[in-house]
Amino acid sequence: MENYKNKVVIITGACGGIGKAITEKFAAADATLALCDIRQDELSHTVEKCRQAGATVYNDAIDVADEAPVRSFCETVAQTFGTIDCLINTVGIVDCPGDVEELSLSMWDETLSINLTSAFLMAKYSVPHIKQQGGAILNIASVSGLANQENAMIYSVTKAGLLSLTRSEAIDLAKYGIRANAISPGSVETPLLEAAVDQAAQLFSRTRDEQWQVWRSQYPTQRFTSPQEIAELALFLCSGRATNITGTNFVIDGGLTALLPER
Repeated sequence: MENYKNKVVIITGACGGIGKAITEKFAAADATLALCDIRQDELSHTVEKCRQAGATVYNDAIDVADEAPVRSFCETVAQTFGTIDCLINTVGIVDCPGDVEELSLSMWDETLSINLTSAFLMAKYSVPHIKQQGGAILNIASVSGLANQENAMIYSVTKAGLLSLTRSEAIDLAKYGIRANAISPGSVETPLLEAAVDQAAQLFSRTRDEQWQVWRSQYPTQRFTSPQEIAELALFLCSGRATNITGTNFVIDGGLTALLPER
């Protein structure tokens, strides 16, 4: 397993399903962690678990779509630990249904802010520190950035934008020894998926169990991805074993995007 001793890793959304799995994986790899999440109680619990595992942790409950707290967080991390080596953005919301006619401007703005602007802001204020010695940026995107679903326009727009941001970061920051990659999962076994299933079941007049089965049946592997599978790839992509991998999107979706539906 990769070892991150003396490496400072920022993880946003550290209490989410994917974010928590990544946080625990990097804690086990001896990383120094800088964690943020807007949910204070859950963040405190995650931090305590990491410290029990022996990790050094700085944390702050901030809104990563708000520029001033993001700038302060990144500066404090760099001052506290002397550097920043990796930035991993996992923040995102999926509860944003609506087509171009139905979607409210407020929901459009909120989803863009949380799913895309936050990743831009975190990079903007961490890169000046990462570039001092080189490092890695990893953005958690989605297969929804590659293909769209009915009534889920803004989610796909933000994830496609995140993939484009990743490519631009890879191009612009390569000269500083900074790599940028993305992971695009299909459905992942997290609380966000639970909420999405409930939403879809209501939209399509199905029971919750029926909706689970419909979504599972769309995957050649007949199952969803675990957060730990995402975390394993994250650990590799930010490590010294991936030093010439940049500007790339890694899809973990049980074969979903490889499948041409029956017609």
